[in-house]
Amino acid sequence: MKKKLLKFHCGINLSIKKSRPLFSAVFILLFLNVAKGESRVNETNNSERFSLAYKNSSKSTKVFLFQAEYEVKGQITDDRGIPIPGATISVVGTQRGVITDFDGNFVISVSNGETIRIQNLGFIDQEILITGNKKEFFIQLEPAVESLDEVIITDGYRKSYKKLFAGVATRLNTEDIKIDGTSDASRLLEGRDAGVVVDNLSGTFGASPRIRIRGNTSLNGNNNPIWVVDGVILEDNIELSQNELGSGDISSVIGSSVAGLNPDDIESFSILKDASATALYGARAKNGVIVITTKNGKNGPLKINYSGNFSYRLRPRYEQFDVLNSQQELSVYAELVDKNLIDLTTAQFAESYGVLGSYFNLRGTNDVAIGANGQLSDDFFRRYQTANTDWFKVLFTDVTTLQNHSLSLSGGSDDASYLFSLGYLKDEGITIGDRAERLTSRLKNTFKISDKFTLGTTLALSIRDQVVPGTNNRTFNPITGEFNREFDINPYSYSLTNSRSVTPYDENGNLEFFRKNYAPFNIINELNNNQINIDVADISAQLDLDYKLKDNLTFNSIINYRQAITRREHVIGDNSNQAEAFRADEGVLININPFLFQDPDNPTRPAYSILPEGGLNIYNEDILNYFYIRNSITWNPEINYDNQFTFLVGQEIKSSTRNSREYTGIGISYENGYIVNTNPDAIDQLASQNDQYFGISNLKDRFVGFFANGGYTLKNKYILNGTIRYDGSNLQGTSSKSRYLTSYNVSGAWNIHKENFITSDWINQLRLKATYGLSGGRGPLTSATLDLRSRVPLRPTDQETVIEINSLANDDLTFEKLKEFSTGLEFSLFENRLSGEIGYYNRNSFDLIGIVKTSGVGGQAFQSGNYADLKTEGYEFGISTVNVKTSNFQWNTNINVGYNTEQITELLFDPTLVQLTQPAGAPFSGREISALYSTRFAGLNEFGIPTFFDENNNIVTNINLQERENLEQILKYEGPTQPRGAGGFNNTFKYKNFTLSANVTFKFDYKIRLNSNFGPTYTDFNSLPGDLVNRWRLPGDENITNIPAILSDRTIQNQLGADNAYDLYNISDARVADGTYARMRSMSLGFDVPKNYLENLGIQSAQFRVQGENLFLIYSDKALNGQDPEFFNSGGTALPVARSFTFSLNVGF
Repeated sequence: MKKKLLKFHCGINLSIKKSRPLFSAVFILLFLNVAKGESRVNETNNSERFSLAYKNSSKSTKVFLFQAEYEVKGQITDDRGIPIPGATISVVGTQRGVITDFDGNFVISVSNGETIRIQNLGFIDQEILITGNKKEFFIQLEPAVESLDEVIITDGYRKSYKKLFAGVATRLNTEDIKIDGTSDASRLLEGRDAGVVVDNLSGTFGASPRIRIRGNTSLNGNNNPIWVVDGVILEDNIELSQNELGSGDISSVIGSSVAGLNPDDIESFSILKDASATALYGARAKNGVIVITTKNGKNGPLKINYSGNFSYRLRPRYEQFDVLNSQQELSVYAELVDKNLIDLTTAQFAESYGVLGSYFNLRGTNDVAIGANGQLSDDFFRRYQTANTDWFKVLFTDVTTLQNHSLSLSGGSDDASYLFSLGYLKDEGITIGDRAERLTSRLKNTFKISDKFTLGTTLALSIRDQVVPGTNNRTFNPITGEFNREFDINPYSYSLTNSRSVTPYDENGNLEFFRKNYAPFNIINELNNNQINIDVADISAQLDLDYKLKDNLTFNSIINYRQAITRREHVIGDNSNQAEAFRADEGVLININPFLFQDPDNPTRPAYSILPEGGLNIYNEDILNYFYIRNSITWNPEINYDNQFTFLVGQEIKSSTRNSREYTGIGISYENGYIVNTNPDAIDQLASQNDQYFGISNLKDRFVGFFANGGYTLKNKYILNGTIRYDGSNLQGTSSKSRYLTSYNVSGAWNIHKENFITSDWINQLRLKATYGLSGGRGPLTSATLDLRSRVPLRPTDQETVIEINSLANDDLTFEKLKEFSTGLEFSLFENRLSGEIGYYNRNSFDLIGIVKTSGVGGQAFQSGNYADLKTEGYEFGISTVNVKTSNFQWNTNINVGYNTEQITELLFDPTLVQLTQPAGAPFSGREISALYSTRFAGLNEFGIPTFFDENNNIVTNINLQERENLEQILKYEGPTQPRGAGGFNNTFKYKNFTLSANVTFKFDYKIRLNSNFGPTYTDFNSLPGDLVNRWRLPGDENITNIPAILSDRTIQNQLGADNAYDLYNISDARVADGTYARMRSMSLGFDVPKNYLENLGIQSAQFRVQGENLFLIYSDKALNGQDPEFFNSGGTALPVARSFTFSLNVGF
């Protein structure tokens, strides 16, 4: 055998100059060490790797042998020397990994020349090369305290270092802002970022808050920002208008898709605010963008995390409100009787009555004795006088629970990572009429197919099952300016607006019925027999593909498909008041009950019931099918360190189809096994009311976009960015200038702190930036095409369908647009212990869409058009400080304030007086989109009737509510009903293992219309305002009180316009309060369990936390008398955000 060469060095290289027959011999010689005289071994640095070259003939073969492994050990600590348990130590390029124990110690097998990576949440990753001469390590991790240079902004298209980002954007880590027990992730943003205003219009599960970024940009459309989840816009299940968000209609509970997200799945939020930050969204960006990045799996062994929250919510109490008790109510009822407002006759005709009406009806049938001298019977009223019914206690649970459980499993290697999460929420409901459950799941994988190709997959599922009290949609009365809602059984509204002398049970413990809607009524019975069942199923699948075409040139593609199915079934039982109202035909009711049917073909026939038995079933189904694909190429050429370029080009297509159907089932006997017995006349009644018993609709929304972005950075000091987009939508006009929009943006930034003239060490960052651009939005959900709809004729016997024009075509209807100039200064000082941002913006919104009056030639008096312009100017200020930092204690503070003003510069529509004075306000030229006006109260006259100043400052009792002229002279401008300013004040204290945080939110400079509580007379079914104690009673009282009198029947007849005077009083400047408030939004105390206590349990980490939410108002206007400045009592499904206490547990394995 010829001389063989056996050589050891780093790596294994066996060269054999003859073929396969020598393989076995080589291995035998190597491992039995029998070729000592013919081999040469080089050992270097105690390396335990080797390569072997075997020479024999003209051919050479390489054999790779497994590397010899050995163990290294060490300890991981933080910057203070405290051990870190649960840190991940992995070998780069392999699937080997371990986790540190409770003392931060680890042992791992490695080979010489390999690299280990140390990772732990909240710390900067470290990598260490194993050289073989060191087998024990003591590693100190640095906290991941981000300076402005290190913050990464995700805009949904790519990630950018904030130091190279010229737009205005904020990243919020979920762990920093999380409020345990909050089911809707959007509520976490309140008070966290300047310029972002979150209004909690309803606390009902699923109801979306109203969010505005830098003010409003649309008069009639939804001003909420778009939500982007992992690069894809999250469309709402049902699109809502601006006014529908706080309406209390059922749509306000099911519209938001964010309600289907589990907050525990979210890693961070990026809030994009200006034209530069949102530029890549073009024709959809004018309201701002909120980008959600969900959690990913990470390299390392399996990690299991469980989070459990148990929330206990407290019911409202009458001590918070100014309403009369039952004894005070009965004293008012006595006055109603004295003034002939309620008697035997009126009780028979009353739509609703309580104790007094019940008494008179019993008197009419001789079922109750008359009192002495013909007065009210003390024996009858004694029980009701002292009842003082606490409806909050009857209809709300004393302490209701909400459970939220999340479980996640994650892990991976350099080649693949995974994360699987499962969330379950159970809300027992704060009232006896509501409850909800939600199940969420997310599976997210990332596969590194090769050095060039990476594939990501995401499957997400959200299922919701919810019950709310039965409700009808509200309607606007253009005559009085009020919103009305038939058959409203909202427990909160009922508790505040219904008599406390009315009792839920009689003396024998049975349900006690009074009258409402001309039929017997008991709220407990109604909540049990009238409810809406909601089912929402939302599933999506997404592929993310990245392919590196060459160095610094990457192709990216996102493909997403989503289907959301929303079903609502309004079950109106046989014995519900709503069903009974359709058959209330006893006595005189047959002539006055509007729910009975008057046959148009037989007008002399008495009205009759179309629902002689059974109940109703109103079913609605909405299906959203959403498909999205985006392709883009990113090029980041490396010229040199001083010159950095970045380019992005791409295209995207969106297809969204919304299918809706509805039907009304009549005469369904639930108690008899769902037997259906429909009266044919019911169809006639629906037709006479212009309602349909069946409907179906289909909306196809198609959108295409092309975009290009370029950026240049010079010496990391000077940054220039530019973006251009070209978008098209089939919902705009047919002309190309209407259907397509070109948007653009130019922005720049100057990193002043990198200049040579900045020599101060205490300046870590100083950055000036500015941007100008044009973006757009679709505006309200409208179509530019002719909308024809069929309906059943008034007389179905006509045997043909009626075609009506729902909306006229408008070929010129185009996108709403926004031009914005924005500038700001970012700073970070004293080793990043003081940082913040100051900003200014000027925005001009134009081509805003609304209803404009037409000539009527096309068959409609109104149609959608671009009819208004809006100017907004604002300022933002945010500052974060590390006030104290020692080895055991740290105190951080964050303060942010935003303020803006609005002015409508053009409006091709004149509102009426009643529109300008409604509680939500209305658009008015020269004012805001939510401008609130009031009649000018001039005091009470000698009869106790309210009086007012007209346009000539004459004192009158009657003003035309439909007036459109001289409104600025007739009315008083109060201010906007939406806050001009808002902010947050957040403090976090850390002491050893304890963390205490407090979050105060505040809003200022806006007005609130007080509840409309007053009228010329009152019913005995409704509650009465506490102010009524101070009402006008005798001549001369007009000099000492502003509370109107209860008028006698004669006075009402003699004083023309007296009824109108009370309507005007409710919308007067006497009924306005300042909306400014400060609230202790949340406070929490957390405790991280010491590691040595967990060692024997096999638990890596554990944290307990107790938290209070919506704790108390620090300040609000006393004129509110308990009315929540944030909540508008609209009835329906709307409930205020409850005060709650949450106990949470987080455990990691």
